Amino acid sequence: MYIARTPRVLRGAVAFCLAFGLLACTQTPVPNVQIGLRNPTVPLGGTSRFDRNRFAGDWQTVACLGSCENVVRYVVATDGVFLRETADKSTPYLISAPGVLRPMGGGETLVVMWVDEGFRTAAVGDADGRWAAILNRSRKPAADRIQAATEILDFNGWDVSQLRKIDG
Repeated sequence: MYIARTPRVLRGAVAFCLAFGLLACTQTPVPNVQIGLRNPTVPLGGTSRFDRNRFAGDWQTVACLGSCENVVRYVVATDGVFLRETADKSTPYLISAPGVLRPMGGGETLVVMWVDEGFRTAAVGDADGRWAAILNRSRKPAADRIQAATEILDFNGWDVSQLRKIDG
């Protein structure tokens, strides 16, 4: 008797699940999710190699996702303040963790995801995923360091298919 009922019970359960599933689909709209430049579900972390004194100085943007500055300068200021200077703006940051720069007074948190051993090439981006850049000390970066920085951006969830080269 139990064996005879099993198919009917299963058919009823399957029918119920299908009806409930279809009803759920018609009642609950699927949200419109846009990933953009970075997948927000991928963890983003700063490099433990970060050293503010070695990172300070002039950097050229050689590749970019989103809107980036061509030239950026990082300056060690007083009382633990680290400045990011562009052509038209100077923003003070506090280093809250290795490679994580939190803006004083609000704004975008910068993350230095990678820097090579010689502090010649770096991968940086804003924690909200609006932009990322591969920085180099000169306009003529080594191909292996650019490849490494690109791989780090990819590992941190950035859509490297949108990475564009920046010329002088």
